[in-house]
Amino acid sequence: ILRRAQNSGRMTIALTAGNGGAAVVSEATIVVKEPARDVWVQRNPRNDEKPADNQLYARDDSNEGTVYYNGVLTNASEAVFVKLYADGKLIRTEKQKPVVKPVATPAVAGAEYRYAFTLKLKPGLIKYRIDFGANSGGGETVLRSVTNLVCGDAYLIDGQSNALATDWGQGECPDTSEWVRSFGSNNGDISSGWGNAVRRHGAREIGCWGMDLAKRLVEDQKMPICIINGAAGGTLIEVHQRNPAKHAAPDTIYGRMLNRVETAGLTHGIRGAFWHQGENNQGTQGETGGYGWETYEQYFVDMVAAWKQDYPNIQHYYVFQIWPNSCSMGGTRASDKLRDVQRLLPRLYSNMSIMSTLGIKPVGPCHFPPAGYAEIARLICAVVERDNYGKVCDKPVTAPDLKKAYFTSDKRDEIALEFDQPMEWDKALVSEFYMDGGKGIVDGAAAGNIVKLKLIAASDAKTITYLVDSRWDDKKLLYGQNGIAALTFFEVPIGK
Repeated sequence: ILRRAQNSGRMTIALTAGNGGAAVVSEATIVVKEPARDVWVQRNPRNDEKPADNQLYARDDSNEGTVYYNGVLTNASEAVFVKLYADGKLIRTEKQKPVVKPVATPAVAGAEYRYAFTLKLKPGLIKYRIDFGANSGGGETVLRSVTNLVCGDAYLIDGQSNALATDWGQGECPDTSEWVRSFGSNNGDISSGWGNAVRRHGAREIGCWGMDLAKRLVEDQKMPICIINGAAGGTLIEVHQRNPAKHAAPDTIYGRMLNRVETAGLTHGIRGAFWHQGENNQGTQGETGGYGWETYEQYFVDMVAAWKQDYPNIQHYYVFQIWPNSCSMGGTRASDKLRDVQRLLPRLYSNMSIMSTLGIKPVGPCHFPPAGYAEIARLICAVVERDNYGKVCDKPVTAPDLKKAYFTSDKRDEIALEFDQPMEWDKALVSEFYMDGGKGIVDGAAAGNIVKLKLIAASDAKTITYLVDSRWDDKKLLYGQNGIAALTFFEVPIGK
């Protein structure tokens, strides 16, 4: 049973069966058609679920947030009520008679009085308050008030240190926002609960670029934002996998983030996820003993499939291609290949974008300073607004990506690089391209989406590479006309 699809295309299924004799193999190919939009999955509330101070409710496909106020009274009441206030003004009152449920214990027989309210919130820069109380003897008593509730959008950040984005050295950035929320701590502790997010050093830290991104969305879209950052520094993609037997296992990075999201009531409200990782997979440190790039794609596919199960309404994924030789952990063909594996990940999905970290200034050979992280937020914010808020852009907002390479004629003395957007050229770039690992390019030019490379002589080269991380120069970068540095690519076949 194919339960979900994150792209469309032809899928081949193979079955091998044997009972001691020669195995029998059978294959079938089916056409998978992803729906234009997944059906929204509703979350089932807990019987005792109640709102908490400072909580953010994620809006759904109907552009509403849903508050469940459920529980039980031990004393009889004629009725219970909830009153909803928006910016201090009463906008809704609901009453109901509690449902009596007999309760018997070895010592005493009695009853409990159950209630269940559902309230809808409009999204936006609105602060809500809810009063809950009971009616008895003609009067009413407020039993509990929750304040500073908001309705907006929720996102996840995952990966390693540049996703965590807290190790920028000296100097604090203590700014926060009353409209940027988070829940719990990065180490998995949920005792701190809901509150305003911070960049680092404390509960509810969301990282430097996480805060900049959230504040941009608040400013541009007038929408409260929740970010839950579950990244862990210095980690391989292998250790970000889900425990299939216990999804929210507290001894896993995946489980700690999921537990925070579940406790916050946001599993069905996550709008998108950001992935910035790979520095530790550049070499031979993988659990398999091989090179990190060899297994990276499958680990990534498995992880994103797990996200789609545990966060069923997730709509978009955002991936960053890492800085070449980041943290001096690359410097080999394996690290160049890893970045190319990252470049190709969006080919597998209908709703994934990738952003280059090249061209970020101030530069980040390992970690970026706050100004560099702010630039990362600026770049990815435009993509997020295009995908989630209908922002119309007059030029591409993604990093240029190579679609194919080919010789322009039978002379084989010129190679055309076809990108997904208009490009720019600088003569200094001739040193950054390699054919079959060697040089031989003397000039180039850009016209629209095509960059043409003039060769010294006719060539029988089979592949072309842009930017070798053991000898690259951050001042010699290929850019699109949108001012964003192109994604690096490695040993792309040269066609005719």
